[in-house]
Parts: sequence; structure tokens; C-alpha cells
Amino acid sequence: MRTFAALILAVAAVLAGGALAVYFVFTGPGTIPPATIDFTKLTHEERARMVERGRYVARAADCGACHMSQDGVALAGGLPMETPFGTLYGTNITPSRDHGIGNWTADDLYRALVWGINPDGSHLYPAMPYTSYHYMTRADVDALFIYLMAQRPIDKPDHGPDLTFPFNIRPAVAFWNLVYRPDGRELPEAADKPELWHRGRYLVDVAGHCGECHTPRNIAFAKTNEHLKGEVMEGALAPDISATGLVRRGWEKQDLGAFLKDGLSPQGTMTFRMYPVLSHSTKYLKDDDIDAVVTYLMDGAERTGVSPVKPALADGQENGRHLYVGLCAGCHGIDGEGQPHASVPLDTNTTAMLDNPLNLIRIISEGVPARPLGGHERMQEMPAFADRLTDRELADLANYLRERWGGQPPDIDASEIAELLAATSP
Repeated sequence: MRTFAALILAVAAVLAGGALAVYFVFTGPGTIPPATIDFTKLTHEERARMVERGRYVARAADCGACHMSQDGVALAGGLPMETPFGTLYGTNITPSRDHGIGNWTADDLYRALVWGINPDGSHLYPAMPYTSYHYMTRADVDALFIYLMAQRPIDKPDHGPDLTFPFNIRPAVAFWNLVYRPDGRELPEAADKPELWHRGRYLVDVAGHCGECHTPRNIAFAKTNEHLKGEVMEGALAPDISATGLVRRGWEKQDLGAFLKDGLSPQGTMTFRMYPVLSHSTKYLKDDDIDAVVTYLMDGAERTGVSPVKPALADGQENGRHLYVGLCAGCHGIDGEGQPHASVPLDTNTTAMLDNPLNLIRIISEGVPARPLGGHERMQEMPAFADRLTDRELADLANYLRERWGGQPPDIDASEIAELLAATSP
């Protein structure tokens, strides 16, 4: 229904707003502030320092998660990003003059990041998070420009978008921008907040653009004002990470910091599209910046010491308990205690606490590959059970986990499993 409504809106944008769209294609963005440095007068030492600063900005902005190519070539593009309207692909942002950004200026990069407009005047699709980057400082963009231009050029052509009509009409993005792209260049005032909170807001809402996945979308696929309240993206739930949502699921500040730095905490491990966020971004953040992110996300909220409500096991979940003991307890423990540095605990795991069971169903069905996390942590392989469980058994196991450790009703029906696994859009 949402996709159909978005289709109607897009058609209306093309037909009723066509004239406005054409107008905005040929009008530039707002004022571009002057560069913060003279790129022609940097000494070797100054340039080296700027490259390192730009590398940190690239990591904080998580550029690699979308622009890394599928064969692992840094920033060469090609990574597919599924949307309800088709597939978009990360672009080549190496300094290749033929296929990358080798002909761009620092102003060009600023215009693309902050306003979503290419040097030729064409509009970027808002999958590139310029509605978040809109508030990036010119100093950070300049450092990022120097870093990108210091990388090895990769002559790898971009893969054009594969979008359905009318979403493949790129000029119509101008109309979307007219409605949804921010205008002001300052974040909302919050004078009563400490400096660490403000730094955290910049890292979360601007550079890290967390709201692009974790904030619900409207029928035009634009972010709503339900900031960080959770949304389904690319077939997985990006959960509610507002302060109230985190506290409700039992997060502590130190656990959230460990999760961001190492990808592992008593509440679980990073999976789906959050794993690239860890591997390209959060594990590289300085401890002070991790503290800032945690300060902003938790925003003074504290747990009351009361654990989430976990009702007693109902008689109807006996089959789920048998499945758990036979398939899961060897690694996760009979009581869900897990094994340190090997298997995550389930008695504190937040995946079972989510209202939407999508992630839990997918993890049981697809498993999790073995892979390195942050620091010295590593995720051991969790096998996939899709070929070993019927839909009824998968539902029974998920219901057992949700009821015993998630405080959720055991209301998943076998008939819902196929629909849940096929979910690709909000």
C-alpha cells in the first residue's frame, strides 16, 4: 500500500510539479561557504595531516559502507542498494577522471554532499544521504576532499540505477527536494545540552546519518518526525534507537559503547547492514566520540533497574522449547546465558524483544557468518536453519525465544513466515 501511494505521489510530482522540477534542475543550491583552506598552499606536512583528518571524516560518515565495490576495492562503487522502487548502486568516488570524481573541486563535493547536486547540475537520488549531510561543516568536507583525492584512482564505471517508472525520472527529484530537503544550514538549537551531546548529535544525525535507516519513512519515502523510532530497510528492521527505545530494551551506556566499538554486547551482535557500519565506521571512532554518540542516543535516560517483562513459559510453547534445546542450547546455553567471546547471550538479547519479529526470523533462517568484529572480538558462525525447519517449527522456535526472553507475545503464525522473509520494504 505504501509503495502504491508513493507511486501515485511520484506521478503527481511529475505531472503537477513538472514545471517546478525543471526550474529547480537549473537553479543551483543555496550559498556555498568558502573553503576553509587554500588547497594550493598546503605544505607536505599540512596535507598529510589533512588526509588523516579526512580519513576520519570518511569513517565517521561511513562512506565505505555504500561506496565499497563488491570485490572489495575501496570506494570504487557498485554496491547494490535495494529500495521499494528498484535498485541503486554506490558510485565510484575515487579520483578517477573518467569514472570517479577526479575532475571535481572541493566546491563540487560540498554541493553534492550538502545539496545533493552533481557538478553537471543533475540531482542525486536521496539514497545518498544529503538530507543528513546537509549540516556537515565546510571544514569536514574540505578534509574529506583532500583525503579522497589522495586515494588511488580506480577506472571502474558506475552502474546506473535500475528504477521503475516514474522513479527513473531523475529531474523529478528536484520536486522531492523542494518538499523534503532541509533549507537552513544550522541544526535546531539545544542550548541546554552539554558539548559532548552536541558532538554526539553531529556524529549520529549528520555524519553518521543514522536516521536514514532508523527513522520511519512517509509515503514519499522521506524521513518523518519520528526520529530514530525504527524502520524496515532492505528486508531487515533498523530498530528504534531513541533513548526510550534503547532503555526499554535494556541497554546500558557501557553496553551501547561496546556495541558500537566492538560490534558485540550482552544485547547482541551487529548483523545485516549494521555489520558494514561497524567494519567501515564505528570501530574506528575515537573513545571520546563513542562517548559522545552514547551520550546523545541515551540523552540522560537511565534504566530503572527493572528488567523487561518476561511472562512465564506457556504450555503451548513446549515444541519451541524442545527445538531450542536441540538446536540452540549447545552454544547459547539452556538458560540463554551464552558463552563469552563466542556465542551471544539470549537472556539479554534485544532481537527477541523487538515488536517486529523480522530480524529474529531471518537470523534463525539465514544464520550469521563467522567474521571479525572490533578489537579482538570475533563472531563465530551461527548455522542457518532454513533447510532444517518447517515454517511451523520456525514459528514455534521464534515464539519460544520471544516469550521466554523477549517479553513478547508468542503470536507468530506459521502462515506469516514466508511473508516475513519476503519483506523488502516498509
